[in-house]
Amino acid sequence: MYVHMLPSEVIEKISAGEVIESPADCVKELLENSLDAGSSRVEVEVLHGGKKYICVKDNGTGIHREDMEKVILRWATSKIRSMSDLMNIQSFGFRGEALHAISNVSRMVIRSRFFQDELGVEMGLEGGKVAWKRDAGMQVGTCVEVYSLFYNLPVRLKFLKKEDTERNKISRLIKEYALSQPKVHFILVSNGRKLLDLPPFEERKDRVETTFGMKFDRMDLSVDNINIEVYTSVENVRGEVHVFVNSRCVQNRSLVEYVRRAVGYKKVCVLFLDIPPYMVDANVHPKKREVKIYKESKIKELIGRMFKKRESYPFFLSQNTPPYTVHFELLGILDNTLILAKIGEYLYFFDQHLLSERLSFERTHNAESSCRSSIKAGKEISEYEAQELIRAWMNFENREVCPHGRPIYYRLYIGDVYRSLGRR
Repeated sequence: MYVHMLPSEVIEKISAGEVIESPADCVKELLENSLDAGSSRVEVEVLHGGKKYICVKDNGTGIHREDMEKVILRWATSKIRSMSDLMNIQSFGFRGEALHAISNVSRMVIRSRFFQDELGVEMGLEGGKVAWKRDAGMQVGTCVEVYSLFYNLPVRLKFLKKEDTERNKISRLIKEYALSQPKVHFILVSNGRKLLDLPPFEERKDRVETTFGMKFDRMDLSVDNINIEVYTSVENVRGEVHVFVNSRCVQNRSLVEYVRRAVGYKKVCVLFLDIPPYMVDANVHPKKREVKIYKESKIKELIGRMFKKRESYPFFLSQNTPPYTVHFELLGILDNTLILAKIGEYLYFFDQHLLSERLSFERTHNAESSCRSSIKAGKEISEYEAQELIRAWMNFENREVCPHGRPIYYRLYIGDVYRSLGRR
C-alpha cells in the first residue's frame, strides 16, 4: 500500500469535524463571537434541534465589510497576534477556527453591519466557499444562519443525537452563557416557539436565581488576585455543579468533584473563579472547554476554607429565608389542564399533558409511546398526582420542553405582578 497525501478539501472537513461535532458546538462558537463583539442581546433560533437550521443574531459591533471574506479563513482572528497573547487570553474565541469550521460543513449565510457603516454586507457560502456577496440593509450587528449542518459530512451526521437531545444541549449551553454574562439578554427559539427568555440583570445573583428558579446563598473570597464567588441552592434538588473560570464555563473534573464534595450532592452550585489570565491555559482542547489551572491546589484550599467558614458562621447565610421543607407550593389546577405552582419567587403554569409526556419519555425514551400513555389535557387529576408530576419535573435533565419541542410551562416573576399592582 502506497502512502499519499490527503486532498486539502478532505483535510479541511476532518479538521472542521474536530471543532464542530454537534449543533450545540456550532451555537457555542457563534455565541462566543457575539459576546466578543460586545453584544447586549443575543437571539438563537433552531429547527429540529439545530440539525436543519441554526441562526445566531446579535447587536454587537459587527464585522467590517473589508473583513467579511477573511472571517471564514482558517487562523483568521482579531483577538490574538502573537505567542504572548496566548498567555493573556481575555476573549471567548481566539483560535480563528469557528466560522471557518462551520462554513466547511454547512451552507451558511453571514449578514453583518459594522457600527461605523450605513449598510451591511450579506455573504452566502457553501462548503467553505463564497457563493455570493452583496450589500444589505440591516441594523448594526451580525446574523449568522447555518443550514443543513454536516450535509457534506454524512459520517458526522450519522452520529448526531435525537432532536430532543440536541435541543437540550443547546438550551443548557445558553443557560451557561447566561450565568456568566448576566448583563446580556439571551433568547432561544426552537421550531418557532420561544423556549428561553433570560433578560439582563445588574447583579449576578439575580441571574443565577432566575435561571434556576430557586433561592441561592452567596459566598465570596479574594486573595492574591484570586477572586472566588460561590452560589449554592438553599433547597436540596438534583445536584449539579457549574464552574466558570474568567467567565468561561469550563470542564475540570478534579475541581468540579472537589466542589461537589464540599457543597453536597443534592445542591446546585455555581462557582465563578476570576484569576490572572496567565494562570489558566484554555488552549488544551480545540473547543476550549477543558482548561488547565495553575496553582489549582491553592484554589481548592481557598474553596475549602470558604465552606468551613460558612459552617462555622451560619449568620453569613440568608437569615430571612425559612428552612425549605418542600421545594414548591401547589396552588391549584385550572381547567383540568394547567397545574399552577409557586417555586421560589416564580409562578409556574404547567401543561399537565406535556409534563406527563416528558415524564413518560424520561422513562421510556420513546416519544410516540410517551405521548399515548401520558395524561391528556382536560382529564381530571388529583392534587397528589399534580404534586408527583412537579416533583418528577424538578429532577428532569430537560425541564424546558416536551419530547416534541413544546414548552412545558409558562413562568411569571411574582415581583413583576406586585409591581404591576403598585405594591413594590
